Amino acid sequence: MENIYKKYRKLAGLTQEKAAEHLNISIDTIKRYENSTYIPPNDIARRMCLLYGDMKLAYEHLENSQVGAMVLPLLKDKDLCCSTLGFLSSLQNIDKKKDELISIASDGIISDHELKSWEDAEKLISNLIKNSFELLYRRGK
Repeated sequence: MENIYKKYRKLAGLTQEKAAEHLNISIDTIKRYENSTYIPPNDIARRMCLLYGDMKLAYEHLENSQVGAMVLPLLKDKDLCCSTLGFLSSLQNIDKKKDELISIASDGIISDHELKSWEDAEKLISNLIKNSFELLYRRGK
């Protein structure tokens, strides 16, 4: 699997030398990041995202952290059509569940007989979040 920092630098059409110059770090440091010897600190990763012009690097940088891996869904690279349809399908599924969510949440308590429906809704919400990110960070904008 290609290193994410190397992948996005190459997609931006930059050499290691140019990237190091713009990021104000040494070429050896870039090489260490791209060989997975070191993980760039968040401030360097942020500057890479801005320099390389791709915010999906920010997502993948966080996704590769222990905390990010706990909360961020794995994204698939999708084109505009597939990511848009996935997003709209998720919205439609949430819309179908809306009245049930209102009914469950209106008393501030999730009762035992409502728990399964609530958990189903949580899955739909997670899927909507995933599809939202896939639409925002799709390839070939």
